[in-house]
Amino acid sequence: MSMLAKVGRFCRDYGVIYTARKVLYRTYIKYYLGGRYCPFSISEEERKKQSAWVPDRKVKISIVVPLYNTNEEFLSQMLQSVMDQTYADWELCLADASDDEECCAEITKIVRALQEKDSRISYQRLASNEGISENTNRAIEMSTGDYIALLDHDDLLHPSALYDVMQQINYHQGEFVYTDELSFDGTTDRVQNIHFKPDFSPESFRSNNYICHFSVFSRRLLEKVGGFRREFDGSQDYDMLLRLTDEADNICHVPRVRYYWRIHAGSVASSSAAKPYTIDAGKRALEEHLMRRGIAGRVQAAEGYGPFYRVHYDVPQDTKVLVMAETERLAEKLKAELSGLPYKIEIHPVVQPRFEVDEKQFDVIVMVRAGYRPDQPDGAWLTELLSCLVPRENMVAAPVVYDSRGRIFHAGYGYRPDRPEQIMSLYRGVPGKDPSYMYRLAFRQNVSLVGGAVLAVREEVYSDWVEENLEVGTKKWNGWGAFSDQTWFSLCLKAKKRWGDCVYTPYVSFTKLPGLTRRQKQSSSKASQEHWRLFFAMWDRMLKKEDPHGNPGMNIFGKYYFLGKSNTLLL
Repeated sequence: MSMLAKVGRFCRDYGVIYTARKVLYRTYIKYYLGGRYCPFSISEEERKKQSAWVPDRKVKISIVVPLYNTNEEFLSQMLQSVMDQTYADWELCLADASDDEECCAEITKIVRALQEKDSRISYQRLASNEGISENTNRAIEMSTGDYIALLDHDDLLHPSALYDVMQQINYHQGEFVYTDELSFDGTTDRVQNIHFKPDFSPESFRSNNYICHFSVFSRRLLEKVGGFRREFDGSQDYDMLLRLTDEADNICHVPRVRYYWRIHAGSVASSSAAKPYTIDAGKRALEEHLMRRGIAGRVQAAEGYGPFYRVHYDVPQDTKVLVMAETERLAEKLKAELSGLPYKIEIHPVVQPRFEVDEKQFDVIVMVRAGYRPDQPDGAWLTELLSCLVPRENMVAAPVVYDSRGRIFHAGYGYRPDRPEQIMSLYRGVPGKDPSYMYRLAFRQNVSLVGGAVLAVREEVYSDWVEENLEVGTKKWNGWGAFSDQTWFSLCLKAKKRWGDCVYTPYVSFTKLPGLTRRQKQSSSKASQEHWRLFFAMWDRMLKKEDPHGNPGMNIFGKYYFLGKSNTLLL
């Protein structure tokens, strides 16, 4: 598709103003902002500081690289990026499966010249090209390090890549470590895209391989899961990373761009659509992951996107669900809407401040606010939310909510330590058709806070909250009430603190109806401001830490990538 046709489609789908902002911001990131805030260099002062650092234990990192008819210029730049590392205890293992004799001769010449200068570089010519998985295994067999790092033959490492990885290994006992990454075109200051990744987010990872590069893992972990498997060629990294993260005791994330992914005619990064065999390999890898984890479900490859997936989790039909409706009228509507579902459902209106139902006899508590309309019929939203809670690490779930103009109104919330008394609404104002940054509005994602029209929460989280926040010996709510933002956010933070993750799903949605509910009118009162003060005081320690499902890079780039309105809830 030509650039003009692409811009025309964007204008049709998202509007002229939104498209203009998108084009302007992408240009700004490509030619200015990306190179300025993610430079491929460090100062001499910083280099000396990092080079002088001594870890608590000796750790050698083996960087393994399969070569195949590698461009000479790209190879030289990749090799130099490894040699420029500020952390010195590394080895580079090159397994060359090139079948172009002229190219292979040039590769050998380049590598041999560098080997004379640096003995940490090992090179082996393979007898035949066995495919990416087996070629990588041959490189791993050459290695002797305590940790293995994966690097493509035409990409680059930031000078601080190994140093930052070693910080996680040394101070946080990281067994599996990954970093943020950047794709570039030609030179590293021509930024195409920057992937600011979250900390390990299992549901997001089941949607797509957001970890990818730069990944480093212990030899002990590698020996436990085995090497790359050729039957997953095309999605061999996804298969490998799923197995590694399934077994890793401590997964660490370096929230800095330390891997530079080159875009050129022959690179995977330049392809706009995954090949069928790649998608099928990823689907099979994810199915095996579910079997290893004992999670019942089937995997569907997403249509219209690259290698992305949707897991249809099997919800047990004996699941007991308590639905709490904000009003009696809403409760009556829900009884009709959910009557055809196979689960054991009880629906009760909450006449605040008292609620007499014993929540401990249920598996899932679902709280439904007035003022919203489901966009799918026959209670599909409840089935999807229950599905989201099938994996044991998922504790809270909510659907995406649109406003009356089809724009995002709720799709998760985040926070940042420099603004501990603010909750940020993510993606608000983004057109519903836009998958947004890294396609995060197209698939289930882990976020730190969810809210909006409906909140589904596991019984143990809700019961624990009830025991702490209802008057002793009664079912009377203290202050906030069951449907306040403070209560819903507190349930999310409690789940994160003790049990697991929050998920928002775009596979079902609600639309916000015109007008304000009584609860929304009350939110601007002085009493509400006091409730917010108490909320932030209660969760002060957590909110002063980095949001694990956010990224510090978004403090700078968020407005350029999210393209939504700037929305916060203030004390």
